[in-house]
Amino acid sequence: ISRCADRWSQEDMLTLLECMKNNLPSNDGSKFKTTESHLDWEKVAFKDFSGEMCKMKWMEISNEVRKFRTLTELIMDAEEHVKNPYKGKKLKVKP
Repeated sequence: ISRCADRWSQEDMLTLLECMKNNLPSNDGSKFKTTESHLDWEKVAFKDFSGEMCKMKWMEISNEVRKFRTLTELIMDAEEHVKNPYKGKKLKVKP
């Protein structure tokens, strides 16, 4: 029996996001899916919400967020991308 979905208050969701922010690498320049996959959800866990519950709630929230982005926001992000394209880690070749 999962009561998970209905017991997340707005305050809980904000705490979840705060816990996630606190566990991000300081030099977070990776694609969000990469960083998301390396996040230690057990460190994000709080109250009686397990790491897995936090991860599931984040997936739910992030799916909604992506649906509600305006074209203006997308264009602003695109402009940033054009100005500063994502640079993957380049392997250093030893001479």
